[in-house]
This record gives sequence, structure tokens and C-alpha cells, in this order.
Amino acid sequence: MLVRIQSLKNGLNEFKFNPDSTEIELNDESVGVVKASISSNVDNGDQNIIVTNDIIVKVSIECETCLEKYETDLEDSYTVFYTSEERMFDNDEMSRLLNRNTQEIDLTEGLREAILVSLPMRFKCSIKCEGLCDQCGVNLNIKKCKCEKVSFDPRWEGLKKIFQEKTGVNRLN
Repeated sequence: MLVRIQSLKNGLNEFKFNPDSTEIELNDESVGVVKASISSNVDNGDQNIIVTNDIIVKVSIECETCLEKYETDLEDSYTVFYTSEERMFDNDEMSRLLNRNTQEIDLTEGLREAILVSLPMRFKCSIKCEGLCDQCGVNLNIKKCKCEKVSFDPRWEGLKKIFQEKTGVNRLN
């Protein structure tokens, strides 16, 4: 996803990209890009270029509860400031210093960063995902198992007895 600087007219330039999923490497086995659409507004000034990208990305993610793959859509918008003037350069993640000989701007890294930041904190295929049985490993969304469910961890038995003695309450689950 390259923008050639010399082909930009002064003022606002609009671009649309639909990069192939192989162009966007996230370096994460549990997440993959299925489809991406990027609308870029490139504002070309004398020494500065401001790029605003609106992205819509479909990603394939592995649910951390049941380990099944599922797809979800992510939407984000971000702006990157490019400048060839060192005095205008603010050394942060949204600013880039351009060499005066720079011919093109590659938008791929900004897209990769936006996708990673937009990912949910927890990967869960649905709110009702029951996950895997902790005893036999069956996916409880697909099949019910016959394992006996232990609602109380026996390692806490001593604390349970102390609680019952102090409070008189006969259950702790």
C-alpha cells in the first residue's frame, strides 16, 4: 500500500486500498486478516503530509475459551503526520520523519498497528461460549459431556471449615 509522493497534488488526495491478506502480517498465530478495506485521505502540504486512514478489517481469531476459530469485524480510524522538517517532527508513534529523497509512503505498518490496537482484550467467540470441559476437553458448545462437575475446589476445604465455624453458614460455593 504505497503512496507515491510525486504523484500527489497539493491539498486533499483520496485513495482506496483492498490489500491482500498476505500483505498484512500480524506475527500472531491466533489472529489472521481475512479481508481489509482502507480509505485514505492524504493532505499534501509544502513540507508536511497528513494521512488519515479509515479501516474496516475482517479478522479470524482463535477463541481463548473453546479454541475454535471465528471471524469478527474491526473498524478504526487513525492519522499519521509525515514531515521532512525536523523542527516539526514530534517523536511519537503518529509522526514520521521523511527524508527529502523519499519517493513514497508505505501505509502497511500503520495499518498493522491499527489492527493490533483494535483487537479485543479477550478473544471470545460469543458471550455464551461455554469453553472446554476442564476434565475431558470436549467443546461444551457442541456436545455435553458426562463428567462430574465439582463446584468447590477441595484445596479450600480447610478454609471452608473455618468459615463455617466462625459464621455458622453451612455452605460456601
